[in-house]
Amino acid sequence: MKIIQCIADIEELKSRSTIPLPYLNIIETEFFEWFEAESNGEPIIAFRLPTHSCIYHLEDEQDTSFIANQILKIEFVEYETAADRKYFRLGLMNEHEMSIVFFLEGTIEQRMEECLKR
Repeated sequence: MKIIQCIADIEELKSRSTIPLPYLNIIETEFFEWFEAESNGEPIIAFRLPTHSCIYHLEDEQDTSFIANQILKIEFVEYETAADRKYFRLGLMNEHEMSIVFFLEGTIEQRMEECLKR
């Protein structure tokens, strides 16, 4: 799992060249929207989302436990497509703070993905 709190985190994901760029662009857009809403005039390079309200990118089947542990905090589930790749976008509400979780279809256990699609 990759926690995205700053623009450098997104750049690090891009540098891997293993994640589809259209999907990464969606994550980057989400980050920019939070920057526009939450920044206090600092430059984007200095902007950092707090740990309790950030963006997560799930990377492998082991991240299924993260979703299972957060199941009661899920506010919404979106199942979308970006350049022929399906992905999930989940909103987690924790103590009145929202975090967003992204992952590509096939990342976590299939049983959990099927449950989230319902």
